[in-house]
Amino acid sequence: MRSSQEAFDLIVEQEVTSKAVYEKKYQRPEWPGASSGVTVGIGYDLGQTSAATIRKDWQGVVDPAMLEVMVGCSGITGDAAKAYLPKVHDKIFITWDQAIKVHQNCVIPKWEKMVSDNLPNTDILSPNQFGALTSLTFNRGASYNKDGDRYKEMRNIKTHMANKNLAAIPNEIRSMKRLWEGKTLPGLLARRDAEADLFETG
Repeated sequence: MRSSQEAFDLIVEQEVTSKAVYEKKYQRPEWPGASSGVTVGIGYDLGQTSAATIRKDWQGVVDPAMLEVMVGCSGITGDAAKAYLPKVHDKIFITWDQAIKVHQNCVIPKWEKMVSDNLPNTDILSPNQFGALTSLTFNRGASYNKDGDRYKEMRNIKTHMANKNLAAIPNEIRSMKRLWEGKTLPGLLARRDAEADLFETG
């Protein structure tokens, strides 16, 4: 994991808040809504993940019978996943330690690779800076080449990385708050501030 522990903790906090909240609300699978699939652990969407990847990530972490139930959720998304959730709800139980293990060893490295693959000069970033961009990418996708006003700041970050103008990046992250201001999404506004602050500490 190239990201700092602070960045990892930020991502976990934004996804499930804390260990106490996780153990109260997220040890059983859920359906977050929209086009999501049945989701387990720390935002691990089984519906959006291939059967092969689920096996690779969770083998040896959960027992074989539970793993087969999880694999069976692959490819089921949206309303179909909502309908499917009751069939698997009581058959999947992911502890905090299991969730953290897969998130740290399997999930975050995939997103870190997306950052490295989509942005130039990531080798010059500190662990805090790299982790801040990993958190951003985890939340918004690797949308650094997408057209349209919605992705203006993402494109600007790629330009700043190409020019090694790291000082300009925190302002781009904060500028994205314009997309959610006036909506009931205070968590996203706070996340952008936290990512910008973390980048600046790098």
